[in-house]
Amino acid sequence: MKRLFFLDNLRWMTVLLVIVYHVFYIFNCSGVVSSINVQGIPVFDAFQMFVYPWFMVLMFIIAGVSANYALQKRSGKAFIKDRAIRILVPSITGMFAYGWIAGWIASQYAEDPEAFAQIPKAIQIMIIFLSGTGPLWFCQLLFPFCLVLMLIRKIDKHQKLTAWGEKASLPVLILMMIPFWISSMILNMPMITVFRIGIYFFSFMMGYCVFCHESVQERLEKVAVWLMIPALLSGIVITALHYGENYADNAFLTNPLVNAYAWMMVLALFGIGRKYLNFQNKFTAFMTTRSQSYYLLHYTFVVSIAYLCVTRLTMLPFGVYYVLMFSGTALFLPLVTELLFRIPVLNTLLLGVTKKK
Repeated sequence: MKRLFFLDNLRWMTVLLVIVYHVFYIFNCSGVVSSINVQGIPVFDAFQMFVYPWFMVLMFIIAGVSANYALQKRSGKAFIKDRAIRILVPSITGMFAYGWIAGWIASQYAEDPEAFAQIPKAIQIMIIFLSGTGPLWFCQLLFPFCLVLMLIRKIDKHQKLTAWGEKASLPVLILMMIPFWISSMILNMPMITVFRIGIYFFSFMMGYCVFCHESVQERLEKVAVWLMIPALLSGIVITALHYGENYADNAFLTNPLVNAYAWMMVLALFGIGRKYLNFQNKFTAFMTTRSQSYYLLHYTFVVSIAYLCVTRLTMLPFGVYYVLMFSGTALFLPLVTELLFRIPVLNTLLLGVTKKK
């Protein structure tokens, strides 16, 4: 089975987009809960609103496609073992190894510091570790999704779901925005808004059943540019209409027009990726091997630099903070990643690195 390089390229490019998003998110002015309760430059919220509805959806779709391809080469048991090492282990150890830094910083901006100080020390520590989950939540959802997938495969022994997915025509693919929208209203955590279980599981299964097929990818490739035009226009309109609103609020994320925009953007990006990104060179190959590590580690650097800015560099213009977060993360994230990558055991525990046979 030939490797589809555009999937690798879409994945690491989306990871870079997540990093950029978090730089702006730290000081958002839209009321989205952040580790640092300090408002920055409001205009940057437009970028966050534009990308938030779809970039993690794309990540879960790519994960579903990857799961399908992996299960064509290995048993279910080997697949779960591989995902446990590469996804579950680093998402748990990361909370205790470095996630606590973001958790501790968030505790400094508690709504009621006096009430937090009166909580028993052991409970405070537990809250700090749990609130330091950061972007690790993606892995903590993805692994259970893989377990549920194993159950679905046992029920659907003849792979009728994937057989149906291969037949999905372009009109059917576009109309899938309706169940996509419905899934946005299912199993949303009331306090932890990133845990949108319904829509992310639907996206994962769409990747596994539909987007994995080369015929579907070819259909999207043929109309990629035509899909991108309405996707971009709808994104601009939605951002203009809802600018200043809480883009992580359930009311915004369950809006049918917002979900239609998110779905069209995902279809367009998949087609664009297939059309223009299906290649590999030294740089893209390197980014493919490091994308998960960058995803796991980046938030600690972003939030730490942001905390340093607002507590130690108060004399600087606020715009300089964004420059420092971008440049500091771009400098230290690759250096620390390369160091950890070369330390046996630690690279597995923190980055999910496995030895290839």
